[in-house]
Amino acid sequence: MTGSGSALVSVVIPSFNTARTIGLCLESVLAQTYPDIEVVVVDDASTDATAEIAERYGCLVIRRSRNQGPAVSRNRGIAASSGEIVFFLDSDVALAPDAVENAVRVLTENPSYGAVWGIYGARPLVDDGLVERVQVLRAHYRQRRKLGPTSIGHFAGGAVRRVVIDRLGGFDERLSANYNEDTEYGLRIADHFPMVRTDTVIGYHDDDHQVSAILRKYLRRAASLVPLFITRRGLRPGREATHRPPEIAAAFLATATLPLPAFSWYLAVAPLGFAAAFIVADLRMLAFVRQTAGWRLLAPCVSLGYLYSLGISVAALYGSLRYLVDPTFRRRYQLP
Repeated sequence: MTGSGSALVSVVIPSFNTARTIGLCLESVLAQTYPDIEVVVVDDASTDATAEIAERYGCLVIRRSRNQGPAVSRNRGIAASSGEIVFFLDSDVALAPDAVENAVRVLTENPSYGAVWGIYGARPLVDDGLVERVQVLRAHYRQRRKLGPTSIGHFAGGAVRRVVIDRLGGFDERLSANYNEDTEYGLRIADHFPMVRTDTVIGYHDDDHQVSAILRKYLRRAASLVPLFITRRGLRPGREATHRPPEIAAAFLATATLPLPAFSWYLAVAPLGFAAAFIVADLRMLAFVRQTAGWRLLAPCVSLGYLYSLGISVAALYGSLRYLVDPTFRRRYQLP
């Protein structure tokens, strides 16, 4: 796509076994209202037809022979691209037609900004049922509540100036997806340049639709984030995390106090009180879900949110204990 002589935008898409969505992703890029776009897909040794499908769309496809994770893939995509602006997009996300144009506008109107991040839309890219609908709505609500200046990147759909990347280097290739390479890089950018999150850059996500897969992802990411939050004392989890500390603490305490009624029924007030506190902490989000999807999603939203918050609390506890005894874990996010 070429055209107006405006800044060239390089859309960099890391991919691994996303044959079911890569076509939808690329169709959304080719349908952008912004005219000056080049597309680079880096296939991370997929075992399905991801690379073959991507090649049908006429974009540059880099096939890797060994799977090394999104940090390596994004860095290879950056190296193969030439745009003044690099728009990072996940291969299971499809952009709204004006997403790139709006991202460029934000950067053009705010020369000091190093990056602009979008948010997920309120509907799944591919609707696989109730669990995914709840997950997508929760993510959309949390991101929409955090518009404006931010220190957390959203590399599933966001734009970074190339001068920023040239100055800071690329992603830390020692960090896999479970080690939060995207979170670390976003924080690194924020240390040197203002960043902003906007709801004018929308991407529709094909999120996980199995509770076990979502829970595993939360467990791994939450545990591995502990060294980052401890070493960066100015980072406030309450503002930056998708699940807020009050919800996580309430879910943990409600579960931890469940045995108390065995000693006295009067002690049942403890788990019931903490369960109520969890719901109160989530009330605004629940109101949004009711307004958006109706009453039928409220009970699943509460129960799944509780389960995920409980999992995160256990993972955070494990990560904290590991931080105390494992020097390598403590140094995970220290750049060489």
